[in-house]
Amino acid sequence: MASQPYPLANMAVSAAVDPAFWTQPQQSADSSPLALHLSPSASSTTHDSQQSNTPPALTPKSDNERKNSATDQQNGQQGAQNGNQARTSVAVACVQCRSRHLKCDGGVRCSRCRADGVDCTYIKSRRGWKGKRKKPGENGAPVPVPDPNALPSGPVLNTNLTPTSHQALSPEYAFANELALANQLNSPHTIGLVTPPSATSQLNLNGSQRLNKFGHLGPPTPIQAFYHYFYNSHPFCVPQLQLMQLFKDRRAPLLEYAVQYLGSCYLAEMPTDMYKEALNRTIDSGQFPRDGFSVQALILYAVGLHACNEVPRSAQIFGLVQNLVVELGMNRMDYALIHGNNDRVLEESWRRTWWSSYTVNGMLTAVNPGVQFRLKDIATDVPLPCEDHQYFSGAIPYPHTLQEYDDSAFAPEEIIFSSFTYLIDAIRILGKVFEVARLDSQFEYHAVDVVDSYLVNWRLHLPANKLEIVNNDGVIDEVLFQAHMVNAGSTIMLHRPRSNLGFGRVENVNICVQPGQVLLPTQTREIHTAKCLTSAENISSLIKLPGQLIYHTPFFTCVVVMASVVHLSYWSFLVPDGQDDIIKQSIRLDVGTLQQYSHTWDIAHVVLGQVRGVAHTLWNSKKAMSIHLWNNIAGDEVIRNVIEEGATVPVQQYNQLIAPMLKS
Repeated sequence: MASQPYPLANMAVSAAVDPAFWTQPQQSADSSPLALHLSPSASSTTHDSQQSNTPPALTPKSDNERKNSATDQQNGQQGAQNGNQARTSVAVACVQCRSRHLKCDGGVRCSRCRADGVDCTYIKSRRGWKGKRKKPGENGAPVPVPDPNALPSGPVLNTNLTPTSHQALSPEYAFANELALANQLNSPHTIGLVTPPSATSQLNLNGSQRLNKFGHLGPPTPIQAFYHYFYNSHPFCVPQLQLMQLFKDRRAPLLEYAVQYLGSCYLAEMPTDMYKEALNRTIDSGQFPRDGFSVQALILYAVGLHACNEVPRSAQIFGLVQNLVVELGMNRMDYALIHGNNDRVLEESWRRTWWSSYTVNGMLTAVNPGVQFRLKDIATDVPLPCEDHQYFSGAIPYPHTLQEYDDSAFAPEEIIFSSFTYLIDAIRILGKVFEVARLDSQFEYHAVDVVDSYLVNWRLHLPANKLEIVNNDGVIDEVLFQAHMVNAGSTIMLHRPRSNLGFGRVENVNICVQPGQVLLPTQTREIHTAKCLTSAENISSLIKLPGQLIYHTPFFTCVVVMASVVHLSYWSFLVPDGQDDIIKQSIRLDVGTLQQYSHTWDIAHVVLGQVRGVAHTLWNSKKAMSIHLWNNIAGDEVIRNVIEEGATVPVQQYNQLIAPMLKS
């Protein structure tokens, strides 16, 4: 049996090089380097010896064969040296090449970035430059031992190349397995390396390929994580199939970075900082397309930054969103028609982008002091979004208008709108809560009651199928979840400053909540207190819904903080000691939720420490108060009370109590 082939670059030979070898126009089959099979001991076998039954290592060689073997080894050494010179290593690859897992030439502006016409930026490597790789057998480096039964490993080059292909692949397309699942988006003009996982994680026991936790082949990717965890809460980008095609065509470079940034937040092994630095460089330089895709990218980036506790930067980024949507005219219905390319899904995506910028603006205003609800005052005639399942399937009906929704209460029969529509209305009411808080010093008393009527009417006019957030299959409607969440949070923001829930120690919780202020009540403070407690319990009900908390919007973290402040205030001021088990369980529920979110979002980690600190302080104070009250009671007073109470007990009862003692 012939020996196994080995790369020429791995052979150590010391013979001189014959220059005449490289100038020969033709080579015989026996002397060509391509026809040689080198053994691990650097000995060669001729064509005749391969056909014989004698093992190659035991076949005697003639003088001519020895000369040919020495010449071939010299030629192999020169070829290996030339190959090493061609494969010059660079200290660090640029962001674009690194994110696509492609080879970078390390220039000031590398060849790939010049060909693609994109910015070429470099970020310091976290692992550092470790020098040139050692060859097998050099300076103690291990020599690989071939295993004929082993599966192939390492980078697998995409062979679908053409000499004129210059279009670089997007970062996610380094894993071509995802493309195969996404409607076979591979083309002969894609360049990239496919790095499969190890054999143990790639194959099942029966030899079939194993899917990752997102249901795709290959390792998990940020785009998969984005659509798995985040997308259902904020579904304004086009569905995954179309978005990957956009990335492949390089039509949305800023959105590509933003999606991968958010997706990487859910994957501990992904380099989130790399995407964030690339986003910051691109945004700060202003070198990004001023189109709807960039608006989507900025919205996603602002939400992610706030969840990562970069509150001022989040406010700055969303300020760009507010300016760009007005500049592009996305608040007008004709924007979707003009830029929809006769694609109903894309048109729906543009409508959702405007309404998502509106809803995110409202939620950020509630929890980020640097954001103003500017889009609330922008006139719009954009139609309302459809249901999510219609959007994902492409079966998009003719849209309703906001005027139709406002007039639906007077319609002869009930009209059911999409979940997104009820979220938009909840944000509109939240804007009215902001107005009441700002004008509290000179407003008329009925203004608060009017806003309270809006909040109550929102709940009363929900259709029956929108009251239940979980469908018959046990799946949560994440957009409807947000709508209920916003309504509960808005109720707390309206009533807590006017209730008996004083601030005191809970002022130490200063993230995601408005600064403590006591406002004049419009009803009795007990009514305002009861409405606050009811809304806090509604938030607790949202926490207890089936499913993992990580699938909910990152803004739910701040709403849980609002509920925890209500629970802590109630425990501190109103609940007698010994009757507080229920409220303590609610506080534990709040703390446990923040603890779960702290594994993903930094803002939850910070506010978790604040809530725990307040809870610990209140618990210590209540414990000390109980001990203090008991110690202040004199012993003789206790005895006197026992005697006075015993005087009213009949003598027969004493006899019944004493008789068993006497018998014993």
